[in-house]
Amino acid sequence: MVDYNRTRAVEQLLDKTESLPPSFTVHLHPEHWVLNNGSKFLYHNHIASLLEDIRMHRIPVDFLDLFDQARVPFYEGCMIVELLDYRPQRSKEPAPQTPQRTRVVLHPNSETLWADICALNRQHDGKWTDQDALEIEAKVLLATSQPLCLDPDPHLTRVVNHVIRVSAPPVPLALKRKAAAMEPEEDGPEKARRERLLGFMAPRENRLHAPRYDSSLLPKHFLLNGNVVIGYWTLSLPSKPRTLRSPKRKPPRPQQPINTFRKPVHNLSP
Repeated sequence: MVDYNRTRAVEQLLDKTESLPPSFTVHLHPEHWVLNNGSKFLYHNHIASLLEDIRMHRIPVDFLDLFDQARVPFYEGCMIVELLDYRPQRSKEPAPQTPQRTRVVLHPNSETLWADICALNRQHDGKWTDQDALEIEAKVLLATSQPLCLDPDPHLTRVVNHVIRVSAPPVPLALKRKAAAMEPEEDGPEKARRERLLGFMAPRENRLHAPRYDSSLLPKHFLLNGNVVIGYWTLSLPSKPRTLRSPKRKPPRPQQPINTFRKPVHNLSP
């Protein structure tokens, strides 16, 4: 599997294992799906996460313990899944007599690598140290990773990146929602859930805004003795409404009579 052209590597692995049994088989029916020849599962069941891993071409890490107990075969570190599709191509067509057979290769990733190291540690009674785990991880990565391109030529790097991008297998449509993808009609609960997620970022949507004009909400440096100071102007904030009163007038003072007579002058000389 050490190759830059992933599609060619997958085709070579499928050609070599064509006569060998797959790791497991999935039967896809219009209303349910079956793993090997076991029980029926609905597409919205929590076990349907296995279908999502198959769609993404990755080994399902949540089922590794079950695969080890069932001694599921692995091929060059990968799993080969056989899909038997009994669903019609269109919603109004009848189910086909023979299923459509497809083989898919599931590749390991960092999660499955960590799960394998933990499983190996349990087999050794949990005596591994961090250094032992790092050494095992280094050996696994060295054996399964693609070769490093150490040539500093930028043209060669562009060619390698282009080959990887073009040869990577495209991600198919979701197996659980294949019928819904053919029909543009949208699911009600899924649409409501998406609307709630979009409305989470706009919490004031569809809410009335009632502004408050209260002097207690103003900063302290804008208040001076209970009055609002704006520049050189001072605005009073009365707590109670005031009524206009007529100003009181003082009564006029009485005029004193003017004495026009001259007082006699006494002669005090002898």
